[in-house]
Amino acid sequence: MFDSPRLNLPVFEIFKDKRIILASSSPRRKEILARVGFHPEIVPSTFKEDLSHELFNYDLTKYPIATCTEKAREVFLRSTHDENEKQFKKPDLVISADTVVIFPPSFESHQGHVSRILEKPGTKEEQSKILNEMNGKQCEIVTGISIMVPAKNIQGVYKIHSTSASTVVQFANNSKEFIQAYVDSEEGLDRSGGFATQGMGGVLVKSIHGDYDNVAGFPSSHFWRWIHELYNQGIFDKAWN
Repeated sequence: MFDSPRLNLPVFEIFKDKRIILASSSPRRKEILARVGFHPEIVPSTFKEDLSHELFNYDLTKYPIATCTEKAREVFLRSTHDENEKQFKKPDLVISADTVVIFPPSFESHQGHVSRILEKPGTKEEQSKILNEMNGKQCEIVTGISIMVPAKNIQGVYKIHSTSASTVVQFANNSKEFIQAYVDSEEGLDRSGGFATQGMGGVLVKSIHGDYDNVAGFPSSHFWRWIHELYNQGIFDKAWN
């Protein structure tokens, strides 16, 4: 579960002998967690991630929280009932995350702008349109994180705790040729919003305000501070002891 060296925090010690699952196949999330020596079991969620955006028009930042909660629930229940393995052990903790790109940023929606969640572009033409629209402007990256722990001594019952982190990306004033060169690289076709700041897409960005890891899909600093707060509140002791 943990490598050395790692942060000498009490919560790391109680995690050591637990079955902890990351409900994601994202190599970026796995890599970010590995930086602090944390290597959870990987069990990708089969949740379709098809919640209607319209249900969250009142606050689009709630969408990734709702989605990652469903992803965590699906993996927790599947892992709890999958007793085919001889050494079966029900999960002690399931971690799930979902990241979306909101444009314009949600805080601008109160200024007469209509924000929307940007999906992965289906074509180069669509990617070019999105990037030109955001050129010189800001977008918001929001990651929702949910954890699921069993309720103590109650079979089949679990508790969910959720949080989210927001990072604002400011695009530079890029020329059309610059944007087209990035589109032609085909790097951002499989990324929400059509760009990847940790790759060549970083050349389109002027500045990032907030947790950089959040842009890559998992806000490490926010997550571990939140987990430590839950530890101090006795959340894990109540579930496991």
